Amino acid sequence: MSFNISVCDDDAAQLGSLRDMLAEWNPTVRINEYTSAEQFLFGYPDTPCDLLLLDIEMGDMNGMDLARKLRSKGDMLPIIFITGYSEFMQDGYDVEALHYLLKPVNKDKLFAVLDRYASRHPADSRVIFPGGDESVCVNADNIMYLEAFGKKTQIMLKDSKEVLCTCGLSAAAEKLGKGFVSCHRSYVVNLGFVRSISKTDITLDNGRKIPLARRLYDSVNKAFISLYKENRP
Repeated sequence: MSFNISVCDDDAAQLGSLRDMLAEWNPTVRINEYTSAEQFLFGYPDTPCDLLLLDIEMGDMNGMDLARKLRSKGDMLPIIFITGYSEFMQDGYDVEALHYLLKPVNKDKLFAVLDRYASRHPADSRVIFPGGDESVCVNADNIMYLEAFGKKTQIMLKDSKEVLCTCGLSAAAEKLGKGFVSCHRSYVVNLGFVRSISKTDITLDNGRKIPLARRLYDSVNKAFISLYKENRP
């Protein structure tokens, strides 16, 4: 399984060391390198990224500022912070960092974090949506449903966070794979979060109800039953 991993560090030697370790951990990994937070933000919308190894101490915009900027937009891109100072650890928790590694990075510790990440996150589950000036990367497994808002789309995540993308509902839904079905002209639902289906609405695991068009009841119900059968032990 291959991953797209970005490394952002203004230290060329550290950047090279991380690159070598990543290639040793998984020879098929695709590595994108950035020497500043600004450079990462410029390239991120057009460059697939499953995981970010991020130095904290950088130039005008440091790694923590970059993480806060991503989180403020609802982007939960997994981040492993790399730094020489342990006092930044609490800030790492505040932005829900995946892990925190001190310099010089110990290869075995890095590999352990990467192995844990790989076992829990399929490489193809992250989807990039346009978000205006910047794109937003979202784990498709966390999307409960999509709702049309004019020419834009609101994405509701399982942790109750919301992401607004600037493309229409159909364009957003095309980025998603199996398990997502249209249930109404204004809604696309992730069947993995569906608790029950009636003739007029769908009840999600969190109790939220979303409308179900009568003409789509049969197809949605069949898809729901099929998914349930596939996931039975």
